[in-house]
Amino acid sequence: MKDLTKAYQHGTLAQIMDGQYDGTILLKDLLKHGDFGIGTTTGIGVELIVLDGVAYGIPSSGKVQKMDIEHEKAPFANINYFDQKLKSESLINLDSDSFQKKVEEEYKLKNVFAAIRVHGEFTNVLARSADKQEKPYPPFSKVAAAQHEFHADSLTATMVGYYSAAMYEGTTAAGFHLHILSDDRQFGGHLLDFKIKKADLQVQIFQDFQLHLPIENPDFRRRELDLETLKKAIEKTE
Repeated sequence: MKDLTKAYQHGTLAQIMDGQYDGTILLKDLLKHGDFGIGTTTGIGVELIVLDGVAYGIPSSGKVQKMDIEHEKAPFANINYFDQKLKSESLINLDSDSFQKKVEEEYKLKNVFAAIRVHGEFTNVLARSADKQEKPYPPFSKVAAAQHEFHADSLTATMVGYYSAAMYEGTTAAGFHLHILSDDRQFGGHLLDFKIKKADLQVQIFQDFQLHLPIENPDFRRRELDLETLKKAIEKTE
């Protein structure tokens, strides 16, 4: 039975900021925990989007691809079973900042975890993906500085993402972490900026958050993290 009250996360965002990019869970195993989510794959290979149970990846080329869930692994991902019966709210003419402020305040998200799904018409969309990295992995701040950006003037798409409480920063990205995937599967990535022309919003708030750690990974077990530096890197790149 699908648990609609739980958000599942593999790995931590601090690991990614620290340059720990080895995949530690097969996508097929990740998909046992949900049908809606975001993340990345080994070496920051793609910006990962799970929508309606299908895993898509956007590499640095910007070309959306279906993922090989039998072989591809993720070092970090969020996923949940999306409640299809949630009521939707119509949104009209909102920029990125106005959208985030409205959703956080209206749905009282400040101290919770929530999945955010928005489907409709977007304009001025700016998304990104980075080049796949090889060992020795650089910290993510360096990867992000060379990221590839994609722009769309007009787009019909689904926004897939999460809101996380600030008290959990490091484990997650505080606030909103949003990806986007066009209906024609030709455009996607990590969202940097956007305007909503007309769309429907659904917000799913969780009472349980499950953090799954890669305890078999030697780098994860022995690494010392500079938490203050990583916090600044998260704020800058996310």
